[in-house]
Formats: sequence, C-alpha cells, structure tokens
Amino acid sequence: MSNRQWYAVSAIAAALLVGGCESGQSASPTSSKAKVTTTTSTVPPAPLQNRRAENGAVVQQDGLVGAGTLEIENGNAGDVAVVVTNGDPKKPQATIYVQGNSNATLSGIDGTYYVYMKSGKDWDQATLGFTRDRDFSKFDDSFDGDSDWTITLQPSVTGNASTSDVPSF
Repeated sequence: MSNRQWYAVSAIAAALLVGGCESGQSASPTSSKAKVTTTTSTVPPAPLQNRRAENGAVVQQDGLVGAGTLEIENGNAGDVAVVVTNGDPKKPQATIYVQGNSNATLSGIDGTYYVYMKSGKDWDQATLGFTRDRDFSKFDDSFDGDSDWTITLQPSVTGNASTSDVPSF
C-alpha cells in the first residue's frame, strides 16, 4: 500500500472511531461504507537517445602494435562499430566507430585477424554497444596484418567478400 493510500485509509478509520465515540454509543457496524480511491499518475517515457561516437574514434584498444591498416568505407546511412580481433570479438585488438556514409582508417593491426561489425542506434560508450536496432555480423574470411585492406560496408553485387550474422558480442 502506498503512503497516500495508507493515509486515506487511516483518516477514514479515525473518523469512524471518533464519530462513534462522540455520540456516546459503542462502535458498531453502520450501513455507510467508506470509499477509498487511488489515483495513478503516468509519467511520459523518456525520449529515445541517439548518442554517437566521433567518426573514426578508436573506442576500444588493446594491442595495436602491427603495421597493417584497415580502411573502412561505410556506404550505409547507419553507424557501425568495426571490431578487429585475432579470435574472440569480445577481446579485440581494437574497435573503431564509423558513422553512416563516412570513411575511417584503423592502423597498427597485427597478425591474422577477423573483422566483426556491430550496427544499430544509440551508441553507449560504457557498454561499447548500441542500445536499439542492433545487428551483428562478420566477414567470413580472415585478413592478414602484413597487408593494407579496404572494406566497403554496403552490399554489392560485384563484391568479393561474404559476411555472416553472428550472436551479439
């Protein structure tokens, strides 16, 4: 019971007791019924956020020590976080943020690596992920850190690299 409801019930009970005592009669059930009403207020939902990192911002880094570079051309309207990892996408060498219809380059990549992508809306820097409309995928082939690569994040009939959906990371 909320405080407001508790006070309403207490006031009615006290009024019934006092009313019965003033007349000199003993308290007995009466035919009148106490009515307790409650009101609820609806708080409008908070507006949806649409946070973004800066284009080309390396939002996570652990071990960029190689000579390889990866140029990312994001031809889509939506933002993407590109994860470069030697294995587990939860333990990347680096994650770079690429805004929609923008390009960015990640340098210092080492060894054979895989490229994973996270896309969505409302980037949360604390969790390194999007909060809405999330999608996760990866390039099926590995990349060599001794070479410089360019990837285009836009489906193309003439493209030469396939991607697969992956579980969230």
